[in-house]
Amino acid sequence: MSYETLTFEEPEKGIGLITLNRPERLNALNMAMLDELYALFADLAKREDVRVLVMTGAGKGFCSGADLKDAKLSGEEGLKLFSAASIHLEKIQKIYAGVIEVMVKQPQPIIAVINGVAAGGGFSMALAADVIIAGPKARFIASFVNIGLSGGELGTTYFLPRTVGRAKAAEILMTGRTVGAEEADRIGLVSRLVDEDTLMETAMQTAGTMLGKTPLGLRQTKEALRLNLNAPNLESAIELENRNQSILCCAPEFFEAVMAFIQAGK
Repeated sequence: MSYETLTFEEPEKGIGLITLNRPERLNALNMAMLDELYALFADLAKREDVRVLVMTGAGKGFCSGADLKDAKLSGEEGLKLFSAASIHLEKIQKIYAGVIEVMVKQPQPIIAVINGVAAGGGFSMALAADVIIAGPKARFIASFVNIGLSGGELGTTYFLPRTVGRAKAAEILMTGRTVGAEEADRIGLVSRLVDEDTLMETAMQTAGTMLGKTPLGLRQTKEALRLNLNAPNLESAIELENRNQSILCCAPEFFEAVMAFIQAGK
């Protein structure tokens, strides 16, 4: 399948590479890109041969957020979408936010490679990824409040406090300031900060390490992290983990891994 606003490749067996491909707009999210992301993620969800996803942006940035010059949102027809909150909610807001939910529920782990600015919706997409690998030029901006909107957009008030703590999240969301690469690494916003020339190499190595795990073990780890992030108590979290482990302990891959471990120790 071909796309106009993004590309999809399989650089190695088991690894899918998604590149947001509107570099002339710093890969800004327009309605066409959202439609294509929905289609691509739906297709990938059915593919067991693609086990890990790497996501990045073409050119100098990851994603600059919503495209305020989107042709579908300008002109007489586009302005009608802003004529009432109920219309905007159904025709625009839920479409943007839905991509974040799709990413979180996607069965494959997603590694976001941040090669430049990740602003607005781009910041939210980075937060929705499972692993964030950033280069020295990475910049994170919750820019919503800077254009008169709430800083609570596309999951930011859910993800960010859980990632960097409530006080730091509040300051970032309420000021709309830029968080540079070194600060992002220091406060735990990113998984790893690496040199520019090793950015994609590190992402591919991380993906390769994940491929060394069993398919079901990898997917259930992502599921457990997603569901237990909001578990009401420790007991509920452990119950889900118990279910997963009992399923996996009866899988042939478990016995093969145990035997290999025992043999290696002899």
